[in-house]
Amino acid sequence: MRREAVVLLAGLFWALAAGAQSPPAASPPADNEVPAGASIYARPRSPTRLETREGRLVRPGAEVDANDVLEEILDEFAADIARLGANRVSPILLERVRVSDNMNPEFASIIEARLIAAIYRAANVRVVRCYECYATHAQVEDGAWVVRRGISRREDLLQLMKKYNTQVVLNASLTLHTAPNALAFDVELVRAEDASVFFAEGYRVHPHTALLYRSADKVQSREARLKDLQDRIDARPHFNHALHLGAMIIPTEGHPEGSVWAPYTAYRFTEAFGEERTWRLGGTVAGIINPSRLVGGILSATLLSRLNRENVYSINCFGGGSVGMLLTGVQGNSPLFNAQAECVMAHRISLQASLGILVPFASSTDSTYTIGGLTPQLGMGFTW
Repeated sequence: MRREAVVLLAGLFWALAAGAQSPPAASPPADNEVPAGASIYARPRSPTRLETREGRLVRPGAEVDANDVLEEILDEFAADIARLGANRVSPILLERVRVSDNMNPEFASIIEARLIAAIYRAANVRVVRCYECYATHAQVEDGAWVVRRGISRREDLLQLMKKYNTQVVLNASLTLHTAPNALAFDVELVRAEDASVFFAEGYRVHPHTALLYRSADKVQSREARLKDLQDRIDARPHFNHALHLGAMIIPTEGHPEGSVWAPYTAYRFTEAFGEERTWRLGGTVAGIINPSRLVGGILSATLLSRLNRENVYSINCFGGGSVGMLLTGVQGNSPLFNAQAECVMAHRISLQASLGILVPFASSTDSTYTIGGLTPQLGMGFTW
């Protein structure tokens, strides 16, 4: 028993001595210091979350990065290459990419790398770089020293195509416009066998909306204008139809129930005219029904004009007016003048409103109140 107590006390004294000789606790490391013995595979801090607004990762702004615009152009061209099919274009011989004079010529090599990367992402197409296309050749022909740069003859093109075993040659040029700022990318694919242009397209970026569109869009616009001109020559009208449903408020004076609330139904028939077909002229047939107060019809002539430029991505709005008559019977016929507006939300559904002046009239020969005044109307419609 005494021996066990001695062993226990010896162990206790040894533990206290070890604790007294231990170094003081180290201060916590700073943010930019790595503590001794820490693993280099330690989990890093989570990155700071970006502020989100309107469901987007970045804030909306008035400027667009030119790199983002260029990437979108190259991706669009790569998608066109994929639609053409690998068996028709692959392999592609990349001759060269040119840039406009107001750009650094060294940027052309960067565009080539991005262009090839975009093609590889979109399609299973092989791209071959043409080294002879950049070289300068010199030789003696008929006693004259002739210097050529790149591909200058069709025979050279055929020889290169056979050497690289390619089907088409790719030429591209990037142009930077500064007033206003815009990018234009023009590409051309040329067949080797007959030097015919297999594919050509131009990609443009709108300087204010950063909307990407093609030069073919303008060709289609010219085709549409040609068709419109032919329709004018052949006297083919462009008709527009609209069916409106809504409600109208007609003021009354001297009636205990106040103004007349009545459902409003109208059919409008117009013809588009003008240089850009922005004007519409026609007639409107409408009916208002309030069984206990007023039942009548409206016949009017309507003139509308487009308020904004036609755009398939935006709402198309029209404004104008109409002049007509409210017909309720022998006694209740009165002129009606309207100012109206209409917005086609997409293609068929529209919202419309009008504010008119109905010349006051007595509801009947023995009536003590009159109907008329400022008449607002609101509703929606279906156009075709």
